[in-house]
Amino acid sequence: MLSTRRRPLAVAAGGIAVLLAAACSPGGDAQAGRTGGSAQTLTIAIPTDPTSLDPCDSQAADGVGTLRRNVTESLTDVDPGTGKVVPLLALSWRQENPTTWTFKLRPGVKFQDGTAFEAKAAAFNIKRTMQPDLGCLNLGNIPDPFTATAVDTTTLRVVTKGPDPILPLRIGWVDMVSPKTSMTAKTSHPVGTGPYTFVRRTPGTDMRFKRFDGYWGSKPQAREVRYVFRSEASVRAATAKTGEADIAVPIALQDATEDERTRSYTQSRVFFLRLDTDKPPLNDLRVRQAIGYAIDKKNIVTALMGRTGKPTDQMVAPTVNGYVTGYKGPAHDPAKAKALIGQAKSAGVDTGRRIELISRNTLFPGSSDVLQAIIQNLKDVGLDIKLTELDDNAYKDKIHATNSSGQPVSMMAVSHDNAFADASFSFPKYLSSSGTVSTIRDARLDSLLRQADVAAGGKRAQLYQRAARWAYERNGAIVPIAEQFSLLLLSKGVDYKPNGLTGIELPAAQVKLGR
Repeated sequence: MLSTRRRPLAVAAGGIAVLLAAACSPGGDAQAGRTGGSAQTLTIAIPTDPTSLDPCDSQAADGVGTLRRNVTESLTDVDPGTGKVVPLLALSWRQENPTTWTFKLRPGVKFQDGTAFEAKAAAFNIKRTMQPDLGCLNLGNIPDPFTATAVDTTTLRVVTKGPDPILPLRIGWVDMVSPKTSMTAKTSHPVGTGPYTFVRRTPGTDMRFKRFDGYWGSKPQAREVRYVFRSEASVRAATAKTGEADIAVPIALQDATEDERTRSYTQSRVFFLRLDTDKPPLNDLRVRQAIGYAIDKKNIVTALMGRTGKPTDQMVAPTVNGYVTGYKGPAHDPAKAKALIGQAKSAGVDTGRRIELISRNTLFPGSSDVLQAIIQNLKDVGLDIKLTELDDNAYKDKIHATNSSGQPVSMMAVSHDNAFADASFSFPKYLSSSGTVSTIRDARLDSLLRQADVAAGGKRAQLYQRAARWAYERNGAIVPIAEQFSLLLLSKGVDYKPNGLTGIELPAAQVKLGR
């Protein structure tokens, strides 16, 4: 479902001051003494239904993890404190040669349908995820698909096309489902090895899990987990304040409480714009550069995002190895932006053509106001911009239709996380010519990315940083706006400590219910 919004927003000092005052006002706390659900049920309020229930699409978590580490698990996990790869369904692994790895699997694990988790089941899942016709979104985190074979019941051999020094990290994006799952069609009833069994989803209302008593690990406290869908941030926050829900995630700054029930966390997430490069006026580098100069990101982010944002000049957070220490992008300079647009117009570029700024309704709390402020900046330098906000499914279709001749010229508003801290989960898909969501076609950049993908350690980081600098300075198709920090709200008597992985996985077993 598509909706368009054209809402005036003064970005001058007065307009931002009013919005800043609103953002800083404390939220109410009516009926906060109540607690959500029952002693056996954990209720979590999230913005929207998952766009897919197939675990091979789990990277599209939209800022909230549901299936991962609840219903499904992968061979490896990441320690959110150290960023290091740790065992999960695989107990250990070793590299036999540059392209061959051996994984020893955890014995005695069963899927929720009673099927044994063995090496042949792991090989099935790897083959399933790698099938291009299935269209798994997690495949975007695997630039070069790999193959797997079962050596015995607990030994898995994985072979890559070329050297992949971070394969143990990358294989964490293959979430394991029962081998009874279709190989050729996506599932809407996932069966995994996690501590909870998927029960049902009622579209637009809620989704329910129940505790899996045959789980191989520790038994979680909550017998049932219920996700309720609340699209409005203020309504979502109210569920935790009134006790309708135990956790509301994410919440807007103005809905935060002054006590410890509001928890802040980073996801190595960055908000940026991805520009078309094939249609006027965005096919002209000067116009793309002008957009970078036109946006007053410092004032917009400070005023409208507060502690949930920090202005940035890069598309990845400082925790990622592709972050260029000390790099400075274009400073706010409306006069320079106007001059660049004028030069493009004099050269025959149709700078008056309307550009769609496409976002999704749940991009982040308060995103509409931020985007309206950006639009005003761009209008001030002579560009014609219209905001179009889509539901999650329509947005997903748009962002994958890169440089489509049948589409209007557009910019996409993107909120991208890289919780695994390696640029290979960001740069290939957004910067390479073959990237699933890239509008850039640059042979030099492709070469740098290919070299980085097979390098290790410091050399890998150096090459990714060279690629990043080249993309920022030579292409202008990515316009970074803000590093993002998220907030969640706990109901009274509930404890959960968010971390850098919360955006893609919120394990219900880590939530303590004090009732």
